Amino acid sequence: MPPLVNPGALFSFRFPCRRVKSLWPPASAPLDDACRLPSLAGIVGVPDIVALWIAWNDGGLRVRADVKGVGASRWCQPTRPEDSDGLHLWIATRPTGESHRAGRFCRRLALLPTGGGKLADKPVAVAASIPRTSEMPAELPEGSVPIGATLLADGWSIDAAITAAALPGWDPAEIPRLGFFAAVIDRRLGRIPYGAPPEYPWESDPTIWMELELAGA
Repeated sequence: MPPLVNPGALFSFRFPCRRVKSLWPPASAPLDDACRLPSLAGIVGVPDIVALWIAWNDGGLRVRADVKGVGASRWCQPTRPEDSDGLHLWIATRPTGESHRAGRFCRRLALLPTGGGKLADKPVAVAASIPRTSEMPAELPEGSVPIGATLLADGWSIDAAITAAALPGWDPAEIPRLGFFAAVIDRRLGRIPYGAPPEYPWESDPTIWMELELAGA
């Protein structure tokens, strides 16, 4: 039976998002421990399988994820992003904290460790739908989310830069905070959210998402 109250809702999660000079490529823009988000798995009762790092500058966001404990089998289909194995992100560039429905300033991205390219063996970033959206965001511009991945025996790592072109409504000077949520989707383990129990409607309800404060904006 799911908990009557979301354990994560007992807290107001707001994390600083560190400003960095460069977003890409990863070799020249490493993310250190100051950019790492704390694990919330123990609070919301999900497997602790993902480590997340995030940073920003005027050009957009940089995200890194290390996922372990999911095995070596991956189901990544860019034409079916909502169901594909990978790191899924929900980002609201103009969060209100009040609306239970996502709008045109909300973007869901599926960052897939494989499935892209002519041989379907390259990482790929794909826009995915948010249930009950009141107004769809603009289409994701081609090439607006450069991505790299490393496949491991028991998981995968992803690095991506989510450029301003991929973030409708992006304006850190005016609104220096973001609504943010993440989940790992895996065919074997199911949906493993970051910051809320699996039973809650985090896929569609922005009021469940946390906030990132753009430090130095």
